[in-house]
Amino acid sequence: MKVKKLISVLLSAFVIAGNSLSYTLTDTYADYSRVSVHDPSIVKLEEGGYFIIGSHLGAARSNDMKNWQSAANSHLGSTRTTFFRNIYTDLAIPEKWSNTTNGYNLAGNMWAPDIIYNKDMGKYCMYLSVNGQVWNSSIVLCTSDKVEGPYTYQGTIVYSGFTNNAVNNVKDTDVPKVLGKNPDISRYLSNGSWNASYGTNAIDPAVFYDEDGNLRMVYGSWFGGIYMLELDEKTGLRDYNVKYETIPNVSDAYMGKKAAGGNYVSGEGPYIEYMKAPNSDMGYYYLFVSYGFFNSNGGYNMRIFRSDKPDGPFVDQNGNSAIYPFGCDNIRGKTGERLMSNYQWSCNPKPFKAQGHNSALMDADGKLYVIYHTKFDDNWGAHEVRVHQLIMNEDGWITAAPYEYSGETLSEDGHAMSAVTGDYDFIFHTLDQRFENEKSADVEKPHTITLNSDGTITGHVTGTWLMKEGTPNMTVSFGGVTYKGAFLVQADESAAQTKRMTFTATGNNTCIWGSKRSAYNAAEDIIKPVVIPDGRYTLKNVNSGRYIADKNGNIVQSEKQTWNIKGVGNGEYTISDKNGRSLTVENASAEDGANVLLADYTGDKSQEFRLKDNHDGSYSFLTLSSNGLRCLDVYEISTDDGANICQWEYWNGSGQQFVLEEAKEVEGDVNADGSVTVADLVLMQKYLLGDKSAELADWKAGDLCADGRLDVFDLCLMRRMLIE
Repeated sequence: MKVKKLISVLLSAFVIAGNSLSYTLTDTYADYSRVSVHDPSIVKLEEGGYFIIGSHLGAARSNDMKNWQSAANSHLGSTRTTFFRNIYTDLAIPEKWSNTTNGYNLAGNMWAPDIIYNKDMGKYCMYLSVNGQVWNSSIVLCTSDKVEGPYTYQGTIVYSGFTNNAVNNVKDTDVPKVLGKNPDISRYLSNGSWNASYGTNAIDPAVFYDEDGNLRMVYGSWFGGIYMLELDEKTGLRDYNVKYETIPNVSDAYMGKKAAGGNYVSGEGPYIEYMKAPNSDMGYYYLFVSYGFFNSNGGYNMRIFRSDKPDGPFVDQNGNSAIYPFGCDNIRGKTGERLMSNYQWSCNPKPFKAQGHNSALMDADGKLYVIYHTKFDDNWGAHEVRVHQLIMNEDGWITAAPYEYSGETLSEDGHAMSAVTGDYDFIFHTLDQRFENEKSADVEKPHTITLNSDGTITGHVTGTWLMKEGTPNMTVSFGGVTYKGAFLVQADESAAQTKRMTFTATGNNTCIWGSKRSAYNAAEDIIKPVVIPDGRYTLKNVNSGRYIADKNGNIVQSEKQTWNIKGVGNGEYTISDKNGRSLTVENASAEDGANVLLADYTGDKSQEFRLKDNHDGSYSFLTLSSNGLRCLDVYEISTDDGANICQWEYWNGSGQQFVLEEAKEVEGDVNADGSVTVADLVLMQKYLLGDKSAELADWKAGDLCADGRLDVFDLCLMRRMLIE
């Protein structure tokens, strides 16, 4: 009997100033393996797969966005990764700029790098923050032929913390190259030191190509705000041909175009990704910024703004600018769509807190993702990487799926009313969630609401809801706000990974989640029955490439075998062999693991199936003995010849997906085994002599005279065919 095995992953749990990855102990399940990479930035690899890199050169790889493995020897600490041969010699130039305070160690100050593949250069380009203790930071470019290195320093993109003093003197930067010889830097200074209310901290780079192929870098943290520079696509360095005017809260001649923040408001880890809805030309540049203090009780949260231009202006759902012309406490503010707050589903053993410093990805298949680190209710900073699918609503605003990504896909056809109505656990991501820095922070926990079939909402909130026919799109209205989003079937985060109908929606810069309390029932979610022509088919499993076949009365996957699929009404089908015996769920069981065998046809529900179109060229066969909750399933998702076919809970795994290949009719093949042999001749002769045991699986194949009947003339032609 197939089981989903539980595992625990032990991940060490501490950060040594720039010296080690941070891991934590967390209960997880077999479909996931965890890593701890702080400030994860993602790159889709040229050779396939995904790679994330974070502060202190933490790194990991994945092929499915679920299972992450430590990469580049990053588990050994920042001084022993494969990214650099020796950080102290390879990064000597930026270290010299930042190493001006007692106790400084480069190993603990390599923050939030971003990697992008530059096709013009044919190189992986790492944009790395080298942090200084008094804003004397810089962002540098290093390149490599391989994503894991080794990388070579190519130059510095931008500096901060420069003064006219002997230490961190402006002449040791590229400022004179940009502003001219002996530049006036008074606006960057306050009493001779860095003016942090105006000037940013040159850390947290994120580099992207806009839709016209221009290379850009957004960067900055707190203080003076978030800025953007255009880069030279040929070198990956700053494009000195692009000039910027100095206009307050708009742009600065050296720092570039202002994108967000300023005047000491919180905001770090900027990331820009162009995204559009699947099968749509509607797209925007989305700016993600993390507000707050990054400890688990610091109110850390992700905010979203967007623009139809790569360099802004960026605004939120209510038209508020991402730029702050005046200082304020914005952590609990109403500016910026808040993607999620501290929360805990009932299936989570501990709360998720301080989610942020994310990256994002629009993948080749159109799916959208947010990749971030989350912390827990432990007061000391253990963290792990999480990935959620992002859903774009009808207004072009993105919202995160309620549970972490498990391979789910939005339904192209929408959902049946019976599948979406009912009781839901409901989380409201409060914009102004309370916290006391480094001491305590509120956690949102689910309340109960009911989506009624008459379009009303009752329970913790009262209002109305609507699902757009033929799509997964939905709206929820209560408290004078309309939230728009979509229904999505997901696995929850329990050990059993129970499939549930969920919804995610956003409005007034606030996101809401719902998770149906009862498990997802695929049989309830049939919008219209899948109809295929009656005929002869082979059934090939997507995962193994093998076919459903008979082995001494047991159903297995093996060599190609032809089956007769015949409709019995209401979108239900039987699957029979050439002798009329049918695929049958043993004992008409409704349980997981029930065997599937071949038996004489009786018309029982155990021999009837409903097709589920997976919209990728494959189908799943839901068993009526389980009321459509389960389906034909290759045992343990095996690829072995002879692996058993059983009944298992439908979850749309590859072991449950089959391609129907219509079998071509072979002249004379009256027993429908795919070829013409003496066996067909003998069967045909018995049939014509009136032998009642001689049943023809395909009498039309024996009509060699093509006159609509079988007689001795057809038999003679078959004999001649075999002789020739």
